[in-house]
Amino acid sequence: MGAWGYGNLENDSVLDWVEELLESNDLSLISEAIDEVLEDDELDADTASIAIGAAEVLAALQGRHGEEAYDEELAAWMKQRLGQGADLLPKAQAALTKILDESELKTLWEESESYEEWVRTIKELEQRLVNKR
Repeated sequence: MGAWGYGNLENDSVLDWVEELLESNDLSLISEAIDEVLEDDELDADTASIAIGAAEVLAALQGRHGEEAYDEELAAWMKQRLGQGADLLPKAQAALTKILDESELKTLWEESESYEEWVRTIKELEQRLVNKR
């Protein structure tokens, strides 16, 4: 799985995606990551992990930070785009619901001792997407 924790940015796939995001000037990679989950019939772990990371960044852009630690480059990228992407929030929430319902990532986490913590982390992110702070 390439994960060292159950946090939304604690795996190799999402960090590779973040590197691509840092080179972009808009939110198209966030939108694409979310759309891929919603359009995919067989949701693999990497696709799900990247969408979770995209949702985390999207929540942070709305000023709804969780306990995730962002590196300096990502924090600076988000600061420049603060407030953008509100139109993507409902789709991001739907993607997280789908990931929790039917994904290879869910299956992998079910086999670990940290499954409950992972579910709580995703549900907390879902709440940050819908609730203004």
